[in-house]
Amino acid sequence: MSFLFKRHLRPLLARDRDQTHRAATQLELLFDLVVVIAIAAAAHGLSHTIEIGQPLLGSLQYGLAFFAIWWPWNLFTFFASSFDNDDAAYRLSVMVMMFGVMLVAASLPVMFEQGLTRYGFWGYIIFRVASALLWLRVARANPHLRQTAWRYSFGQILIQGVWAIGAFLLPAWSAGAWVMVAIAVLGELLVPFFAEKAGATPWHRRHIIERFGLLNIIVIGETLLSSTHAIGASMQQGMHGPMLILAGCGAIMGFALWWLYFCDVDHLDTIRRRRAFVWGYGHFIIFSAGAAVGSGLSVMVSAISAELSTETHTEAVHETAHQVSHATATWAIAIPLALYVLGIWLVRDRYQLQNMQSTTLLLFSVLLLLTGFLPYAPLPATLLLVLCLVLRLQK
Repeated sequence: MSFLFKRHLRPLLARDRDQTHRAATQLELLFDLVVVIAIAAAAHGLSHTIEIGQPLLGSLQYGLAFFAIWWPWNLFTFFASSFDNDDAAYRLSVMVMMFGVMLVAASLPVMFEQGLTRYGFWGYIIFRVASALLWLRVARANPHLRQTAWRYSFGQILIQGVWAIGAFLLPAWSAGAWVMVAIAVLGELLVPFFAEKAGATPWHRRHIIERFGLLNIIVIGETLLSSTHAIGASMQQGMHGPMLILAGCGAIMGFALWWLYFCDVDHLDTIRRRRAFVWGYGHFIIFSAGAAVGSGLSVMVSAISAELSTETHTEAVHETAHQVSHATATWAIAIPLALYVLGIWLVRDRYQLQNMQSTTLLLFSVLLLLTGFLPYAPLPATLLLVLCLVLRLQK
């Protein structure tokens, strides 16, 4: 009995950050699967709010929704990179964390309509309790990291109290609620920075690079999914020309976004704390923008369908898309494309390239944003994105 207990409940010792051939585990990939579901829900919420004529509110809601998804993934990823021992207790704790994220994902459609929900709040409670218990195990097994572990554990619980005010005491989407959200998000971001000052956790640099790359592939999947929907819509409408062009542009965008991110595999070339935090937190821009490109393409599908319904008097299509304009859909594509490219410049190119070479992505992020003023952004934006990739590959 004692042998079985020790086998399934081993100390959560700090891992070797110089371990060779460190790769993502099956449990981490299962966590990613949960995140896929949540990202799809957030992307759908963004496209829906834009289509009903609330692009600004929808963008703010989407930013909060995506943060609610990305943040648990980020916390878990760095923890697993530092302490994963794959015992039964660790696996069960992570599965409890996954269930909490699933509750958050399930609450997102309601959140877009009604504000912070109790279900999402309780999902975070479940995630944080499991996470805090893991950090307490770390504190017990690693005396030199005890203060760090306590700061992580109790810091997360403390911040949950701030979220409680927004979820239970303030009117949905009121000015006070948004102020409380901003305070809570800032607090979330400061907890790891404060904790790491007490002692750096031994996360594995190449393992983290791989994990972030895998999540980026997931968010780009939203772009490819929207391109597939455009192909399907074109088939239903007799291979409609503009829809086919949109489908082709969407596919090329997805491929170019992937290539632009992975053209330099050594994204993070140091483990220095400030640089690592810029790299990690800056990926929120990349991830959220990457998924939002798919939402923008979905909005453009609705806009083109609305035009076609006007021409053919197809009432069913008109009912779902009559409020979508080409101008709105154009900006829904141009803005996230620009942010995605800007995000890569922020976390990678401005550090790794020299002189004018380091400004290529910064320049193209501005040009991509300006395509929002054009009557039909997908085509020129796609051409600019391909040109940006070609120039970046020459560095």
